Amino acid sequence: MSLAAGANALQTTAANTLLSKNPLLQLLCTGAVLTSEITYAILSKFDPSVPSALSRIDRLIMDSKHQSEKNKQQNEQKIAIITGANSGIGYETAKALGRAGYHVIMACRNLGYAAEAKARLIRQTGLEDDQFEIMQVDLASLSSVQGFVEEFKRRKVALDILVCNAGVMACPLGYTQDQVEMQFGTNHLGHFALTTGVLDQLKNASDGARVVIVSSIGSFMTAEISYESIEQPAQYSPTVNYGISKLANMTFAATLARKLEGSRVSVNSLHPGTVVTPLYRHVDGTIKVMKMVESAVMLDEVAGAVTSVMLALGDGVGSGKFYNRGLIMEMHPRARDVREQDKLWEYSEKLVAEKSTKR
Repeated sequence: MSLAAGANALQTTAANTLLSKNPLLQLLCTGAVLTSEITYAILSKFDPSVPSALSRIDRLIMDSKHQSEKNKQQNEQKIAIITGANSGIGYETAKALGRAGYHVIMACRNLGYAAEAKARLIRQTGLEDDQFEIMQVDLASLSSVQGFVEEFKRRKVALDILVCNAGVMACPLGYTQDQVEMQFGTNHLGHFALTTGVLDQLKNASDGARVVIVSSIGSFMTAEISYESIEQPAQYSPTVNYGISKLANMTFAATLARKLEGSRVSVNSLHPGTVVTPLYRHVDGTIKVMKMVESAVMLDEVAGAVTSVMLALGDGVGSGKFYNRGLIMEMHPRARDVREQDKLWEYSEKLVAEKSTKR
């Protein structure tokens, strides 16, 4: 068994036990999940049988270019949209897709940060300025998402890859511009509105399209999507509500894959690993101390982007799966439940419609 497969097997067992209502078991399994993350990060750096993250990405890019040449599509400009492409694993994913020949649309909230990131991408890759394009979108505003979708649709082009990457983590109680709990509204609802808004463009991709949704093993921090925790401030918990938003990501990906069966659009979700990124800016207290200890052994941003790049460019990834460390991992049981899938879809559709009507 490979190092990655062993770590995934351990985490699958521990994560499912997290759903137990026994507090002691939950504590032990939380520790097991964190320990396996750290252990894998350390061992993968010293295990000669584990290729480096950069070499894996280079191979994915080379294979993707070879496939394009084989299909005689090298002169066709393919398009990828990546949310949160100005930093972290989104930035590394943008770099990889740009190197693979895609016109990368960096869907970012802060135009200043996005411009700095684009300049770095051009400098680091040696690609032309028009390989990367900035389009503003604030996932915490459905009006902004709708404006982004309408602007993209006016181009009358197909969309080959959509990477739903941006997000917030464990932030204090706050609300989007539409008065939706911030983590659910940003991590899930904004991406739900964006993805469903460009479905026709995805379906029109000449060689099939990929939707990649960054979820997390943190989804197992909650037994279910608690709509009361989303709607009632008194029930809010930064960590639990983060888990709810990540379970929503995973469930949405599984639902969309089911709804698109028979099409040429694949949809998968993933856990990127415990990565040193700006996502941790809201984590404080005891968890912040733990983060400081872990920072020396966390995966870097390139390693964190490997699975996203694999799902965007790699062969044989299928659809409707959850990936961790480049391998299929068992989903949260609620994400596999068709009734739960439909409940979240209907709730999200209704929420988007209600908020759109009020604008």
